[in-house]
Amino acid sequence: MKFRFIIPFIIAFLSVTGCIREDRSGCPGDVILTFLYTGDGYSDIFPDTIDKVDMYVYSTVDNSFVAHTTLTKEELEQNQGARLSLLPGTYRIVLWGNAFDRTETDYGPDGAKVSEPGFYSDPEEYGGTDPLYWSCVEISVPETLRDEERECIFKSSHIKMYVRLTGFRDIIGPDGEDIVICVTHSGCPAYTDFANIPSSDRLCDITPPLVEDPEDEDSYILTYNVLRFGENDDTYIILSDTKDGSELYRISIRDFVRKYNIPVDGVEEVTIPVQITTGPVGIEITEWNVENVKPGFDK
Repeated sequence: MKFRFIIPFIIAFLSVTGCIREDRSGCPGDVILTFLYTGDGYSDIFPDTIDKVDMYVYSTVDNSFVAHTTLTKEELEQNQGARLSLLPGTYRIVLWGNAFDRTETDYGPDGAKVSEPGFYSDPEEYGGTDPLYWSCVEISVPETLRDEERECIFKSSHIKMYVRLTGFRDIIGPDGEDIVICVTHSGCPAYTDFANIPSSDRLCDITPPLVEDPEDEDSYILTYNVLRFGENDDTYIILSDTKDGSELYRISIRDFVRKYNIPVDGVEEVTIPVQITTGPVGIEITEWNVENVKPGFDK
């Protein structure tokens, strides 16, 4: 396991000061971290849920950035944790699980955040984020030979959305022409800060791709992740006509989770399954009875 930035800094420091057993002020201490994620149950499901961890180290004295390193799936399989060598002091260590291509990260000490890709380039469309998980620990490295150990308990930072459109293959508009449907999830947090608090000052509209349902040629499926929002927050799924941008239908996710008693707040693994059906009497919104095994619910 390679720790970028940390080891060179320590080696350079020791080459100047030396490391004398009687005086530990110039000696690094070992910090041993273990990772744990239980979802909504009691058993550890970290190996089944998190495939990569990005670790960011800050000094708590002045909030200055110290180091960043990435632990791959192979490294996590060998050791579900990390061992760091840090000079005496107090540190805050922030960990993000599963920050892959669908996540953009700014780890500067002022305003550090994870966001939808393209957050800083202000794209016209967002497609959803990775299934993110977060943990944070504060630790003090003493001027002794004693190792410091901490358990890093991860929490979910995303919501899984399943949306199924049925009967939309050849939908006809009032002008007699076929309508090409666009689905947008509006009002989602555009970023989450390093304290795992989703943004309320900047929201984004997610436009995931439509995928044909392999089991029904008249249906489409959208599967995507959004950063955490509360069950009382106003987010909407909007159906629109791609030809003229006109809104065809709007669904309140807040009303939907209330109607079908889908817990959001206080739940780690949140899945919201929405089925949108069109027919002779209009559009019907129901809960999609998708077979979905939620990790972390112990039998």
